[in-house]
Amino acid sequence: MQQQGQELFDLDLAGGNEYLALIAVILILLGLFLAFAGRRIWKQVMSFVGAIIGGLIGFAIGAAIGGWLMGFIVGMLAAMVGSTLFIFLARIGIGIIAGLLGFIVVAMLTGSAIVALLVGVIAFVVAVVYIEAAMGIVTGVVGGLLVALGLLWLDMEMLVVVIGLLAVSVFGAAFQMTALKDEEARRRAARVAAQSPVAASATAPPEPPPMPGRMCPRCGRALTYIPEYNRYYCFKCQRYE
Repeated sequence: MQQQGQELFDLDLAGGNEYLALIAVILILLGLFLAFAGRRIWKQVMSFVGAIIGGLIGFAIGAAIGGWLMGFIVGMLAAMVGSTLFIFLARIGIGIIAGLLGFIVVAMLTGSAIVALLVGVIAFVVAVVYIEAAMGIVTGVVGGLLVALGLLWLDMEMLVVVIGLLAVSVFGAAFQMTALKDEEARRRAARVAAQSPVAASATAPPEPPPMPGRMCPRCGRALTYIPEYNRYYCFKCQRYE
């Protein structure tokens, strides 16, 4: 039993190198996920962390005041407060990380603490103002750093580590920025279509007269003929046909 307890999936759990290699692989996978999808999950992660911290603190205070039941009630309320608070702190947290990264990079390049501090403050302000873009860039860089750390623990050459760091950071941030631009374009198009159906139909070619039973090619629902524009409109898709 002791021998079996020391081996799992052909890894000798009594040794440290296997542990380090396993952690390194986990870091690489986590870094790749964070670099290419960190912007989408950052708020959810912060909300979850805030709920746990708030719940534990609330439970401890409530239990000390009125026992287990009071601790449970106060813990639930504190968990909701902590979740909301940490969603707000996500903006501050991204700003702090962006400021630290800017400070470290400029300090390494220039050797001037004053210039690095100034750049760090500017990076913090820009990240808080442009939070969505900052989340994509910062999580891309952090993901690249995690991948680089994992490669180091796998005893890769320094050139491979640097290439992995740069490739994951650049491509991850670029991928997230492209996704953000597409999302913003879709939101703008939806707002324009919802606010100004006349403008949406102005550049479209004229449609034939009403035909009973005409269906929407996207959702399959019946289209409604709008006489003012001589076009068919789908109220579910909010688009003219």
